Amino acid sequence: MWNTDMHIKHLRIAVALAIPFSAAVVIACGPDFPLQVLDDRAGTLKATPANSFAYEAAHLVKPGDALLANESDSAPDPSGKPDAADAAFMTPAQLAQLKAVRALKDGDAAYAQGTDLPPAVRLYAAGAVDYLATGDTGLRAQKRFQAVLDLPKADGDKRAVSAAYMLGQSHAGAMTAAGNKPAAERADAIRSYALARSRAAAGAADPHGLAVASYGEQARLFLVNGAINGSTLCGYLDFVNAMPCADEVSAADLKQAVRLYAEQAARNSNSGVQSLRILAEWALSDAERAQKLIDDPVAQRLLVSYALARVGDMSGADASRPAEYDTWGGGYGYADAGRGGKDVKVNPVLPSLVAALQKRGIANIADADRVAALAYRSGLYDLAQTLADKQRSALASWVRAKLALRKGDVAAAAQAYAEASKAFPQNDASVEPASLGLIKAEQSVLSLSRGQYVEAFDQLYNVTKASQSRGKDDSLSHPLYSDYSGDTWYLAERVLTVDELKTYVDAHVPATPVPPPPPVLPTTPDQPYYDWLGAHPAQQSDYLRRLLARRLVREGRVSDALPYFPDDQDWRYVDIDENYYTDGKRTLASWRYRSTAKEYGDALDDAKHAWRAVTRAEAWYKAATLARRRGMDIMGYEEAPDYTGLGGMLAFGMGRMEVQKYPHGDTSKAPLVTTPEQRA
Repeated sequence: MWNTDMHIKHLRIAVALAIPFSAAVVIACGPDFPLQVLDDRAGTLKATPANSFAYEAAHLVKPGDALLANESDSAPDPSGKPDAADAAFMTPAQLAQLKAVRALKDGDAAYAQGTDLPPAVRLYAAGAVDYLATGDTGLRAQKRFQAVLDLPKADGDKRAVSAAYMLGQSHAGAMTAAGNKPAAERADAIRSYALARSRAAAGAADPHGLAVASYGEQARLFLVNGAINGSTLCGYLDFVNAMPCADEVSAADLKQAVRLYAEQAARNSNSGVQSLRILAEWALSDAERAQKLIDDPVAQRLLVSYALARVGDMSGADASRPAEYDTWGGGYGYADAGRGGKDVKVNPVLPSLVAALQKRGIANIADADRVAALAYRSGLYDLAQTLADKQRSALASWVRAKLALRKGDVAAAAQAYAEASKAFPQNDASVEPASLGLIKAEQSVLSLSRGQYVEAFDQLYNVTKASQSRGKDDSLSHPLYSDYSGDTWYLAERVLTVDELKTYVDAHVPATPVPPPPPVLPTTPDQPYYDWLGAHPAQQSDYLRRLLARRLVREGRVSDALPYFPDDQDWRYVDIDENYYTDGKRTLASWRYRSTAKEYGDALDDAKHAWRAVTRAEAWYKAATLARRRGMDIMGYEEAPDYTGLGGMLAFGMGRMEVQKYPHGDTSKAPLVTTPEQRA
């Protein structure tokens, strides 16, 4: 476990110190999936299939238990507030005594003072005091931790995981102490960490996730320079900076460390993922280092996954160095030779890795679908086809679709995409949920190229709809932030005819039920109102229906549009007026979409059919006033030129722009056409 802050956290929790400490480093995976797939359709269909590294690292092994990491900032409260886990089985008087015991400087005194504490808590607290006083070599601390483990299960389970973990820490620290026997200390540490996990799996209390943390601590024991009798444990900086210490770690020990970090990552540990990332980056920076790991299935998949997700191809006029991570237009990620682009060439690290895997024999390649994707990106299409045909998975089908398009076989590509997308919205584990959505979105691009416009829209809309409920934060649950929503609304607004869209909506997109209104209807939005909105978020189906309604109004079919606007009694869709030019306060709008659209339609009708000229003039003025004040709300384009979805505040960022740029500096392609007949 190389996340230093997390290591300190678990250690401090284990010894029950009530002091603050840093939180874990958060993995920043970046925008790994393009927000729009229609901007560069050829590039979309050629791009290399791949998962994010975080997903792959968490799926290198399958956990054999239900243990999960706890890497939140949940240290004991620095104010002295009792730990919730302790408060569940200890009285206030016992908690106060425990606090006093922890403040002592001598384990014997701590044990003597803790007479009212449960046996395991008393022994462990005294051992923690000893550990702090003497450090890793404290034999008294080890004896007390062992005494906790020797208690009857019912008594010992309250601190068994913590005691075993700290016993492991003590032996691990003693590995490098002068005069000790590193091999024996490592063996004792490994046994202790394994015991922490087995006790936790058997039901012992582990509120702070020490059992999963022990995988990372155990992995560190194998990152020792030279023979086990050496005295230096290599730290993460030795691997980040490619120092000699890292190069002296034996191949067997490296593989063992990778497997342990993989076990940690598989149990929802960001720290484990980060450790795997550091090892993979180090190994792929030199062919000899990669060779140390390539004959192990878990390590092999680690290298392939890292290469696909985090090794950029060469870019620039001389194509001499890997391109930086690219966040252009929603984030294509690292330069991808499969996608193409001006001056983008395959990073030589990738075909070298493929060649090393080939040398071992195709039969010895673990996860042929992932290596097929790597071969595809490396331009080794025959090998990619051979490997993709070896395995039946969504990822293998995805690779086959790309290869078929390379050959110009659109029918075979469509069939392969259909096979790959069968798993949507579920998952066959070869691709992560976001990748399944990307497969479906790419399938939509292919359908669009074949003139299957309604089918293309259906495929994209289903991805957009599914992504809204896929564990997004409340702030990102709005339909606007759903995957490929810009593409979906573009097809709905610019490609389908209004009647095609209306027919689709009538058949597949019913309005959602109107929820009960908030208990109190405020004039100014307040926290209870926002809480109510959080419990009743806007829905994709209603969003699409409103887009259709606005389009019908633009077509002059106001009466047809009314049922597709939100019900006037639906408080999810009450607008908020900002009042910039008055008092600056936000207020809930008094107008409603449906009634305002009806008022506009009635005004137009009167303007055209009223008997008196004055009445017609008044109606024209009323219609013009409504169009000026509420035109965006009742007839605006979702994307260009109005950008209703963005409140009209931006003139870019959704749909297709008339002047199109391309990733990685490729300006060789002509600007997009803008005539209605050619927009699709």
